[in-house]
Amino acid sequence: MPGASEMKDGPEQEQRHRAGHTWKHGIRASSWLAVGNSQEKSPSVDCRSSHRTLGFSRTGVCLHTAILPTEDNGLNLWKQKGLHLGNRGSDWKTNIIVDQDTDYAELVLFIGEITLGEKNRNSMKDIQLRRKEAKSILQAVCTLLNSGGGVVKAHIKNQNYSFTRDGMGLDLVNSLPGIMHLPHDYLDFMQHKDYFFVFVKPLKPNQKGPGITTLKTNLYRRINSISDEVKVANAVQLLKSRTDPEEKAESRPSSPGKIVCNETLNECLSLFNRDWLAYEETFCFTKSIHAEVKLTPKEKIFPKEKILELLPQTVSAFANTDGGFLFIGLDGKTQQIIGFEAEKSNLVLLESEIEKCIQQLPVTHFCGEKEKIKYTCKFIEVRKSGAVCAYVCALRVERFCCAVFAAEPESWHVEGGCVKRFTTEEWVKRQMDATAVMPGKVICCPEALYMKPFSQHEGYEHLVRTELGSLLKGTLVISKSWALDLGLQEKQEVIWDVLHISQGSLLTLYVFVQGDENLEGNSSLLGELGAELKGYYKQIALTLKQMLLNHCGYTAEIGIIVKITYLGHKTMCLYDTSTKIRYPQKYYLSAKAVKDLEKALVEILGSYESFYSLPRRNWDSFMSAFLNVGSYIVPVLRNV
Repeated sequence: MPGASEMKDGPEQEQRHRAGHTWKHGIRASSWLAVGNSQEKSPSVDCRSSHRTLGFSRTGVCLHTAILPTEDNGLNLWKQKGLHLGNRGSDWKTNIIVDQDTDYAELVLFIGEITLGEKNRNSMKDIQLRRKEAKSILQAVCTLLNSGGGVVKAHIKNQNYSFTRDGMGLDLVNSLPGIMHLPHDYLDFMQHKDYFFVFVKPLKPNQKGPGITTLKTNLYRRINSISDEVKVANAVQLLKSRTDPEEKAESRPSSPGKIVCNETLNECLSLFNRDWLAYEETFCFTKSIHAEVKLTPKEKIFPKEKILELLPQTVSAFANTDGGFLFIGLDGKTQQIIGFEAEKSNLVLLESEIEKCIQQLPVTHFCGEKEKIKYTCKFIEVRKSGAVCAYVCALRVERFCCAVFAAEPESWHVEGGCVKRFTTEEWVKRQMDATAVMPGKVICCPEALYMKPFSQHEGYEHLVRTELGSLLKGTLVISKSWALDLGLQEKQEVIWDVLHISQGSLLTLYVFVQGDENLEGNSSLLGELGAELKGYYKQIALTLKQMLLNHCGYTAEIGIIVKITYLGHKTMCLYDTSTKIRYPQKYYLSAKAVKDLEKALVEILGSYESFYSLPRRNWDSFMSAFLNVGSYIVPVLRNV
């Protein structure tokens, strides 16, 4: 589980070379510094710790917030909790846990155990479990796409599994295009030991197309003779058509009982208005855009559940088109009236259940009237030899003023540490806005930091130089506090933050903590400080990623390593995720990603690019000058 199970990088990833050529530029209170000219090798990957981008030609893709301290405890916790997805009214269950103790600076969702590999999945005897596992992955991916990206984590149930050799399973691979266009552009997959990871890249804000990712819209309309679910891509068009007064007026249905100029509707209305029907009598219409007929099972069981099961989709479809009739008890093949057996007391109960079912259907309004769903329900006697032998359930649904859903859309996001299902109103608003959903609200605060002297930290010069002096070639973005740069609360214990950007590496955030005599030699207090700063800087890293996405439109894959160093009489590592986590290869920065990232950081930290110009040989003297002689972080702005 998170924490204990997250992966250690090989020694090659931890190798750091002495800096060579240097150049620098500053951004307001932050400073840029290019260091070194060495190249880092790509991390080695074996069969049991592998990753690759999804290839479709191969076989293969409110919760209780939980802290998962160990693999075993976390897995047991997952097994014990029948955790509810935050649905605001639905009893739909899922086994997804929001992992608050992960070492990833990511939103991590743990989905429990899953069987992987084409052969293993095909041999599963429990088909329902197989479908549930597939839906859990889809659900978690959907949630992360709507929440700024993140990682799906699963425990591999079958032994001796190898992702490289066995793939995921075709049912998992083939399900992904159903929720997103070009999934290989947004998803990467990786196995480490008995855990499987899906890395989900965030959707770009203001992109063309659907506003949020959705498994099912649960929004229906009639097309020819079927109730058809509206796909996400067409949902906005349908919803916008409901806001057009002219379109709504043209499609306004006639009042109940009035004969309209449509032969099918007239036949349906004529049958609907009958007081009784003859057994095996022939009716003169078939299924159409305005008519639906169903025959209940022949077993002598009151078909209440069957009838209630038909209602949501059918009512939604008729209400969202031009209205229509549902007749239950008619044989569509022979066009004969059959009916179903029932006691009158059962019919009274069924009518009450139908009313409850229809009035609970989710609706969204664009008008001021906010009318309820209009329908008429009746039970027509079916007589045989003059005696009542059965009943036909007849339902007339009028066209709705706005939009009716069969259920809340199947779309989720993470909010306040919980996975929550969008309400219909939230979902419609997001779709109409056509903007990708990101967690929380990040406020950009580009104002320069106040000029705080570093003279009080003169003693830390050699410690900082030792920590940063062996970095790979790249760029340093130096700030008194990234928290302040991102509009968050500052930690007084932190002297300064350094963001290291280097081609072939993960983005790394170095944090330097001021020494304290009360902490010297007290491993317990230092451990508590490290744990506190771990959570704090995970939030900093997440906020930075959100800012890069929302404020700058930066959507390339990006993983962030956090290293927290205590500067006492001697340096001490309080926290280092480079030994705990691993990312797919695409998350290691390319040359283009480095340039794009630097440009995006300029937008976050200041309006203009700023430069320090120091030759390569002056690295040591620069650090000394920066910490001592230059007792302020002074940006040198370029004239524009």
